[in-house]
Amino acid sequence: MSYATNLTCKHGILIPALEVTPRNAILYLAALFYCFLGIAIAADIFMCSIEQITSATRKVKRKNKSGRLVAKEDEENEEHYDYVRVWNPTVANLTLMALGSSAPEILLSIIEIVGNGFKAGDLGPGTIVGSAAFNLFCISAICVLSVGTQTKRIELYRVFVVTAFFGTFAYIWVYLVLIVISPNIVDVWEAVLTLIFFVILVVISYAVDAQVWKKNRPDLQEELELAQRDGTDEKPEKLSDEIRKWASTLSLENTENPNATVIDSTPSVDTVRQWTKTISHTYPALSEEDQAKLLAHRVSMTMSHDRLYYRIRAIRQLSSSWRKSEEEDVQKIENQDSTDASGRRKTFVEFSARVYRVDPTDENVSLKIVRKGNMNTKFTVSYATVNGLAKKDLNFLFKSETLQFNPGELHKTINIKLKNATNWRANDVFYVHLKIQEEDEDAKIRLGSCNVARVKMPDESGMMLGGSVVEFVRPNYVVKENAGNARAYLTRRGGKLKDSLKVHYETEDVTAKQGEDYIGIKEGTIVFESQEYEKYIDVEIIDDKMDEKDEAFIIELTKVDEPDVSVGQKKKAFITIISDDNVLKNITNVHKLMSHYMRQLRPGKATWKEQILNAVSVNAGDLANATVFDCIIHALAFPWKFVFAFLPPPTILYGYPCFVVALLAIGFVTAVVGDVASIFGCMVGLKDAVTAITLVALGTSLPDTFASKIAAESDETADNAVGNVTGSNSVNVFLGLGLPWVIASLYWASKGESFRVDAGDLGFSVSIFMICSVLFLSVLVLRRKLALFGNGELGGPFGPKLLSGLFFVGLWFAYVGLSIWNMYRKKSD
Repeated sequence: MSYATNLTCKHGILIPALEVTPRNAILYLAALFYCFLGIAIAADIFMCSIEQITSATRKVKRKNKSGRLVAKEDEENEEHYDYVRVWNPTVANLTLMALGSSAPEILLSIIEIVGNGFKAGDLGPGTIVGSAAFNLFCISAICVLSVGTQTKRIELYRVFVVTAFFGTFAYIWVYLVLIVISPNIVDVWEAVLTLIFFVILVVISYAVDAQVWKKNRPDLQEELELAQRDGTDEKPEKLSDEIRKWASTLSLENTENPNATVIDSTPSVDTVRQWTKTISHTYPALSEEDQAKLLAHRVSMTMSHDRLYYRIRAIRQLSSSWRKSEEEDVQKIENQDSTDASGRRKTFVEFSARVYRVDPTDENVSLKIVRKGNMNTKFTVSYATVNGLAKKDLNFLFKSETLQFNPGELHKTINIKLKNATNWRANDVFYVHLKIQEEDEDAKIRLGSCNVARVKMPDESGMMLGGSVVEFVRPNYVVKENAGNARAYLTRRGGKLKDSLKVHYETEDVTAKQGEDYIGIKEGTIVFESQEYEKYIDVEIIDDKMDEKDEAFIIELTKVDEPDVSVGQKKKAFITIISDDNVLKNITNVHKLMSHYMRQLRPGKATWKEQILNAVSVNAGDLANATVFDCIIHALAFPWKFVFAFLPPPTILYGYPCFVVALLAIGFVTAVVGDVASIFGCMVGLKDAVTAITLVALGTSLPDTFASKIAAESDETADNAVGNVTGSNSVNVFLGLGLPWVIASLYWASKGESFRVDAGDLGFSVSIFMICSVLFLSVLVLRRKLALFGNGELGGPFGPKLLSGLFFVGLWFAYVGLSIWNMYRKKSD
């Protein structure tokens, strides 16, 4: 391609045109693609504000079975209120969500017509039609091929039929306006009617979705009860005030005001409550933090995701802002717990005592490693000494060893050499750490809580000479109902006992009942062997899965089999069982952490600080799992991410400030795109209409492409993948052409003139698109109706699926090829 030295290109609204050279053409092309990335990142924040707005709910007073509101005296009872969405999903999908997806194309059309002195241009309208063609044909082809041999169908088919009709009618209407009714002129009434068609589309789609023509509609109470049953026939349980207060924290907003709008949280509170019980029961060894992560993940995964969610996810993957290892983290949390889904008993291995005693005359210390639970497994453990106040080579000799437990082997004893025990001081201590090395492939070996043994010389200066006592370390212990065992620690102090010591104990009910809440012990014994100084008593806890208050029982030391040893003052340990059925209100840390992780899983950030930290982080801060490609993409996207991090967070005033400011930011970058695209087209000899239906249309549609592919692979239906494409295309025309037409037609009408639009290129392009669109919809209907295609819009048998995908891509090439041919045919004529 040759470049004429006397060729000059027109300056844009914001961007000046440089000298026409190959190097400058490449520079503008790179700037164009870089601006596409900027638009995508700005649209990310814009759509987070839309997500915040459309997910809002309001408190609605429940009705009784007769359809009347509850009694006035019960108005303040929280149990008589439910949360329903302010925005109907279909209305939200066709208004704010479609605007979020189509904002760059719509703004480009408006900016171009205003920047051209209210004269029609080719870039904006061409981008709208070109983007619609790419979305309808290419994105649908990718979605069809992304699904395996199974099929996925559009669930909201009535709404799809309506949007498909309007998607086709929109381009028929443009053809009528430009060629039939008033050729090459758009009157004010035609422009206004174009906008009115958008309102008609929303109203009809809502009516079809809500089925307003049905006379016998279920009342709100019945719908809510059906929604909360989660597919079961069980009657929902009555929730306590504490649980309902906790439920409001899932919304991350203040719900003290009954009229306040809050963020909706699905699934139902009953379901979340049941999951919490299940997680606590299934993963008893998890920390509160991990339980909160797992619960937040499950709540998030079962929430219904709309197309907006997938578009945000796609943009963040493109800009290296999506943490891809979340699923792996959850899997690690589940795997680290002791519970086996098969129900087999686990093997626990730990030291027989928590503390071992050293006396000045000792030359070594003996520690016992015991196994509990499943005795049929084979595994290897290792141990190693670790410095404390007592140091290796000064007080003891370092030792590290590996031990193998064979099936049926109950315990092993290890010996550690002491050095200069006479020089030990009171409270000098070192540690022995236990680790699992190897295990059978099917074995589930876990370390018990006493996996670190302390070897110390205790300070017994306050003990009476020759006196020895056995007593509990603490008088109170708290245990979860689903923990399996309650563990209480006891110690023997005083004297220089080297022989074994047998201690008798029993349990006693307080509010907990033997056989119902725990396994009672009438004549239990525990043996202190040799140097064991602090041991433990385990009592099995029964998880009855009932919603109960906290319960308690007592472990009491009754006697010792040595005449010189007595039971100390702390002879009773008070054990409190926290009901895991009430874990949401009893364990406040899980409650708070749950809300914290739910906030992290939401697409928008709550504060400017969080937005800035996210902007400067690779892979959403997960550096350990970031790849080189992630780092490169982050480096490229960083300027955009950092600048847009200063936009108002979506959580401020329900997302409306973010909505307005982010829309202005998209408009600014879109204006730059329009200038750069026009200048680049001029430099390489492309008409604005050609640049619009190819480069600009592809660049603005790239996030939608990834979003639809993710939705096709993740969703059980085809609604978010292809079902919303026709609706977005309708909005593109009715708003993307209607708004600038109204602005320009009113401007020229005020001057007594008509708004002229050359129907040549645009009219031909619209005509070709209409024909291809009808062919596309016909094949899509056949895919749904015929078993040959698997009776579904997506997926199906490989051969028909491949042919469908190739046919859809062929329609796009036909549209682009014929449109470009027409543009240059006219030029040659």
